[in-house]
Amino acid sequence: MYNPTVPIKLLDSKTVARIAAGEVVERPASVVKELIENALDAGARNLDIEIKGGGTGLIRVSDDGCGIAPADLPLVFTRHATSKITSFDDLTGIMSLGFRGEALGSITSVADVELLTAVANAPSGCLVIRRDGRTSDKPAARTRGTSISVSHLFKAVPARLKFLKTDATETGHIVNVVSNYALARPEVRFTLTVDGRRSLNTPGTGQLRDTAAEILGRETASRMIDVEAAAESLSVSGLAAPPDAGRANRTGLFFFVNQRWVKSPMLSRAVEEAYHGLLTVGRYPVAVINLTLPPADIDINIHPAKTEIKFHQDNRIFNFVRQSVRSALIGESPVPVIGEPVPLYRPSDYRQDMKPFVENLFPETAAPARSLPASGMTVARSLPALRAIGQVAGCYILAEGPDGLYIVDQHAAHERIMYEKVLTARQNHTPASQALLEPRNVELSPAEAAVVTALSKMLAEFGFVTEDFGGRTLLVRAVPSALAGSDWLTALHEFLNSPESRTRGEEKLAELIACHSAVRSGKSLTQEEIRALLLDLEKAEVPNTCPHGRPTLMKLETVALERHFKRT
Repeated sequence: MYNPTVPIKLLDSKTVARIAAGEVVERPASVVKELIENALDAGARNLDIEIKGGGTGLIRVSDDGCGIAPADLPLVFTRHATSKITSFDDLTGIMSLGFRGEALGSITSVADVELLTAVANAPSGCLVIRRDGRTSDKPAARTRGTSISVSHLFKAVPARLKFLKTDATETGHIVNVVSNYALARPEVRFTLTVDGRRSLNTPGTGQLRDTAAEILGRETASRMIDVEAAAESLSVSGLAAPPDAGRANRTGLFFFVNQRWVKSPMLSRAVEEAYHGLLTVGRYPVAVINLTLPPADIDINIHPAKTEIKFHQDNRIFNFVRQSVRSALIGESPVPVIGEPVPLYRPSDYRQDMKPFVENLFPETAAPARSLPASGMTVARSLPALRAIGQVAGCYILAEGPDGLYIVDQHAAHERIMYEKVLTARQNHTPASQALLEPRNVELSPAEAAVVTALSKMLAEFGFVTEDFGGRTLLVRAVPSALAGSDWLTALHEFLNSPESRTRGEEKLAELIACHSAVRSGKSLTQEEIRALLLDLEKAEVPNTCPHGRPTLMKLETVALERHFKRT
C-alpha cells in the first residue's frame, strides 16, 4: 500500500539481490537442486553431494562435467548470466534444466561460496571464492569438472534461517531432491553423504529399475511393471508398482518431463485414476513416470524454481498418461495368496548366528521392512477355470482351481462383473434400459439441478431415459436394466452429487450401477448362480479387484495345504 509520508526510492543492490534470491533459494534443498541441475547440464556422469547441518552448515556438489572455461569465470556469479540461451525465443526449444542464470548469483547473496573448476586438457584449475560480496580467485589443482561448496547459508538473512525446520526435516527435503534427479537420470551415478555418513548411492547403470531399487527398495523395484507407450510426438516410459504396494500418501509418485523433475497435480491425478478400481480407497500408487514431448508443447518458465510446468494440451497429456499406465497395470493385478507367515526379525532383535538370515530379509534399502505373505503375491493375466464347491456365511464362494482353493467375495466379484458389462455396453452403444411402469418425478437439489443438464447425455448413454419437467424436477421414464428392481434412485442422486461425475463420469456412473445391482453379501446362491458368477469372473478384464479397489478373491495354494497337513 502506498504511504504518502514515505517517498518512493530505489532499493539498494544488496536488498534487491536478497529479495530475488528468496524466489530461487527457499531452503537448503533449493540450493542442492540448482547445483545438481547445473552439473547435469554440464554433462556430468558422476555427482557427489555432501551436506552438513541440514544443509545450512555445508552443501558441496562435485561433478565430472565439462567444467567452466577461465574466460567465463568473471561472469559466473552475475545474475542473468547464462550460456544456455541467448534470446527469449530460445525458451521455446530449451532442453537444459537451467537457463535463467540466477542460481549462483542468488546463492552468493545469501551464503559463502567456493567454486573449484577445470576444463579438459587445462594445465590447472581455478578456485573462485565469493564471500561478503567480494570475489577472489587463484589457480588450484583439479581434474575436469566442477565442485561448488556453499556454507553459512542464510547468514545474511537471519529471518529466513529462523523459519527453517529441524536439521532432520531439511535433510529429508534434500534427500527427496537427490532421489528425484537420480530417478530422472539413471545413467548418472549419484552419491549423497549426510554429516559424514553415506545416505544414498545409485549405480548409474542407465537402468531405471536399478536406481529405483536404491530409492524405493529392492523388493518394490523388482515387482514394478514397465510402462512404455508412444503416440505421435508423445511418449511415456517408467515403472509402476503393483496395486498392493500402494502407500498411505503420495510420496511414491515421481514425475519427469523431458527428464526434468516436475510437480504436477494433473499428472498425479492421471496416474491415480489409472489405478482406480485396483487400489483400496485411501491408498496411493507408487510410480516413476517420464514424459517426453516437444519443448514447444510445454512452458517451463512459469516459476523461478522451475518446479512447475504448463502443458499446452492438458487433456491430451492427462488421457495419454492415464491410459498408458492403465494398460500396463491391466492383467498384472496380483491375487493375494494365503500363506503361513514367516517370522520377521528386526536387526536389533537377532542373535549373531541369525545374521545372514536377517540380512536377507532386511537388505539395506530406503524402504522400511514390512510383513509379507510367505509365498508373496502371484500375478496372473486371467483367472484359471474354477470349479464351484459352495458358499460360506452367505458371503463367500469356495472354488477349486488347478493350483489351490479360491475364496471369492460374492458382492465384490459381482460388482467387478457388472462394472465391466455396463462399460462395455456403453462403449458399444448398446445400453439396456428398463421402462418404469409409471414415469417417476425426481426432485433435485439446487446443486443437482445445476449439473443435470450437462450430465443428461451421459445418463442416456447408460440407459437412463429422462426429461426436464420444469423447475428442479426431473422426469425419469426408464433406468438401466441392471438397476431394474434395485435402488436406482440412490444411484442417480449419488452420481449427480459426486465431484467425480465431472472428471471421470463414465467410470463413476458404471461403478454406481454395478454397486447397486450386484448381489449382496448374505444372499444365498444356488449352485447354478455360483457357477455363472465364477464363469463371468474368469472372463473379466481385471478379475482381482472390485471397481473400488477391494480384493474380489484370495487363494490358498495347494502347497500351503500340504505343508499344513505335513504332507511335504
